[in-house]
Parts: sequence; structure tokens; C-alpha cells
Amino acid sequence: MEPRHRDIIFTLFGKSDVNARVQVLETLVLDLFMEVQALRESVIYLDQQTRGARASGAGGPGYQGKILSWGKSAYQKAYLETAYLTHHNGGPSGGLDKLLSEFYPATTDDMGRTWRECLFLERLGISRAEIEEYKKAAEEAEMFT
Repeated sequence: MEPRHRDIIFTLFGKSDVNARVQVLETLVLDLFMEVQALRESVIYLDQQTRGARASGAGGPGYQGKILSWGKSAYQKAYLETAYLTHHNGGPSGGLDKLLSEFYPATTDDMGRTWRECLFLERLGISRAEIEEYKKAAEEAEMFT
């Protein structure tokens, strides 16, 4: 059973069961990832609309096309698309894996760094060369005192 508002408050502040707290926090974190992804997608969608491009998930076969067409605003469309993604188990990964892959790369560089922000920079249209320049600048900034 998924927690309700009062269940969450009671579990976080009224119980001493660490496992129950972890489960609630896990749910909250995943919900926040979904919210952040929807916000990011809505910004991209609005930017594409401004430039006359079409959003990536505006249609699709069967229920997906019908459900995603319900969104009237950029945020509604993005949230529906993101929520749908979390349930989409097609392909080699599950829905939550698909959502988390938007935030966390599958690979690391030679130093073991994932450069998480570069996933989104790429989606925002920053070129591969510009991303490499960004990484160099970021590494330099880490040395500032």
C-alpha cells in the first residue's frame, strides 16, 4: 500500500522503525525525481515551442497517445509523459530505471566521475565539444582556493 500524507508524517516523526522511514524516504525521493524531470521536460518543451519544434512525446500508439494528448499546458504534458515513463517496462529496463537514467549516467570517466549534469546539458542542446570545455572549466574551478 502506498503511504498517505498522514502515514508519511507518522512514519517520519512518530515511529522509531528505521526500515519504515527508509521506505517512506525512498518513495519521497522517487516522487521528487519524477517532479524534477517533469519540470525539466516542460522547460525543454516550452523552448522547443518557442523555436517552432515539436515536443518528443506528443503522440504514440494506443493509450499512450491518448493519455499524453490530455495535457493542455507544457507542464501537464511533461508531467503526464514523465509519470507514464515510470510505468513503462518495455525494453531492457523498468520504468523507474528509465527515470533515473535521465539523472545518472551509466558510465564514468577515467577518474570515476559520472558528470551527471552533462546528461542534461546535452539534452538542452549543448554540443559535445562545449560539454568537454565545460568539464575542463569545472575541473579548473575545483582547484580554486
